[in-house]
Amino acid sequence: MLRPTLCAALALAACGAHADDGLSLSVGADFSSGEYGSDTTTDIFSLPFTAKVTRGDWTFKASLPWLRIDGDPNVLPGVGAVANSNPKGRGRGNGGSAPPPDAPESGSASGIGDLRLSATYAFDTGGPLGVDLTANVKLATADEDKGLGTGATDYGLALDLYRDFNGTTVFGGVAYTVLGDSDFIDVDSVAGANLGASRKLGAGSLGLSYEWRQAASDGFDDRSELMAFYSARTSNDHRWQVYALAGLSDGSPDVGVGFSYTIAY
Repeated sequence: MLRPTLCAALALAACGAHADDGLSLSVGADFSSGEYGSDTTTDIFSLPFTAKVTRGDWTFKASLPWLRIDGDPNVLPGVGAVANSNPKGRGRGNGGSAPPPDAPESGSASGIGDLRLSATYAFDTGGPLGVDLTANVKLATADEDKGLGTGATDYGLALDLYRDFNGTTVFGGVAYTVLGDSDFIDVDSVAGANLGASRKLGAGSLGLSYEWRQAASDGFDDRSELMAFYSARTSNDHRWQVYALAGLSDGSPDVGVGFSYTIAY
């Protein structure tokens, strides 16, 4: 599924920093596939539903996905590879017979993912540089026994900078997330960063961004991903986006694609 920092970078490049006051609703589809350093390919399909309210310099957002995951029970959406000791995890005999002892762990599960809430304040710098500060929380609404989430609450802060140069927007940011531990998963707090640029092209914007994020658990690779995207408006109230990503490390999926559609009110 699309990572939060990449979502923020794409939104900044496509829409600009200060959206009009009001409500917007989005629906999307996201697919990613990779081995995450294991012997098993894990496919993650997500249908995220997002509501956003903008009031002056403040933007409030809530997002809840429906997920379908096929693969390693140690790979969790939005987190990556961890040491997951939950005996009810995907491919560990839940809902059927246990696999042979020497077989790679693999299984399928679907259901509601974690609820993500955020509040962003856009600072008035008095110049062309835009600065956004975002506080976010992930509530553990996903079923940890299905391997759809960690079963714990996360908290984070992100700082994003952006500036337009005659139709080319350059953006970048840093983030820090305190990941919560559960009964079966021990994770660390993680830092992350992103950098990218977009260029106005016709009725939309074409861009490229890079994201790095520390691994959530010791013994696993950091995430490193490159994403290309295009966003356009069909009218003042309707916008669509498409994107594709390539993983540059074992901590990331090998490939990913996605689409979203937004209506503003």
